[in-house]
Amino acid sequence: MLNLKNKKILIMGCGTIGDATAQILSEFGSKVIISDTNKLALDRTFLKLSGGNHRKVLFDVTQIDKIKNFMVDIVKFDNAKLDGLVYAVDKNLTASLMNTSLELLQDVMMVNFFAFIEVIKAFIGEEVYNPNSSIVAVSNYASLGADKGQIAYGASKVAMDNSMPAIAKEIYHKGIRINSIRPAIVQSDKQLSEREKELVAMMQTGPIDPKILAQQIAFLLSDASSGVYGRHFDVRGYLV
Repeated sequence: MLNLKNKKILIMGCGTIGDATAQILSEFGSKVIISDTNKLALDRTFLKLSGGNHRKVLFDVTQIDKIKNFMVDIVKFDNAKLDGLVYAVDKNLTASLMNTSLELLQDVMMVNFFAFIEVIKAFIGEEVYNPNSSIVAVSNYASLGADKGQIAYGASKVAMDNSMPAIAKEIYHKGIRINSIRPAIVQSDKQLSEREKELVAMMQTGPIDPKILAQQIAFLLSDASSGVYGRHFDVRGYLV
């Protein structure tokens, strides 16, 4: 059993993976704070949490100038610093090359990379984190080879992944680790496109159960993964 009891973890993003992660961490006895721009998603996830002392906060990561205060407020509401952070915010916009506008590129990069960097910078402030903290970013298989239409999305995940080793080396002395998971097609309520069905066939294992990803994130947040810095955990079955 992973020891995450009474750990205060901030999960940003209540999509499929963030939702499953929040549930798993609450079952492990963590104090979970969830944030999202979508109130319905936020409420839905909050109702699934086990135990008490959890909190939900409506927040938009594109409000770059408010990220630091947001993080400080997360600490101030109960005067307890954070033990972990999961960045599961994700902007996946697809477009052909000719339809990949500067605005679309900026929109995707803002959420998946620029805001991610600002969140990390805010987290490592002395007033925010506890020693032996861990950060887990949710990347995507697209960073290894974006599919048609994933120009902006793939580039944003490449940026996230390539920043990881450098960040890990800079924050090591603070007692903070950072790693990521890099899943392929994840099981969800949405219908798969024909291309996604082809990728799932190549995976041979079927779409990835988000609960499995949540357990892997829990492992990376726990002391059981001490010694793991700046790494990407690929979860893609037999898809090469």
